[in-house]
Amino acid sequence: WTRAVRSGQRIQYTRDALQYAEENWPYVKMMGIWAFRFPAPTKSYMDYYTLVTPEFVPKPIYQELQDYTGNLRQ
Repeated sequence: WTRAVRSGQRIQYTRDALQYAEENWPYVKMMGIWAFRFPAPTKSYMDYYTLVTPEFVPKPIYQELQDYTGNLRQ
């Protein structure tokens, strides 16, 4: 089940969740995404939750979150 959600699906699900929260929970001022990075591959499902690799190489979802939140790299 570790590969049950493709990268594109994960991006869309994450964007949908953030949009839902923004539209339906006005009292929520901040949300966190778990986890940014693990220091080494866990060789388990946990590796699919990170935003960057252990070497800090951004995964597609990282750029997508930057775009969504307006934090574009200059």
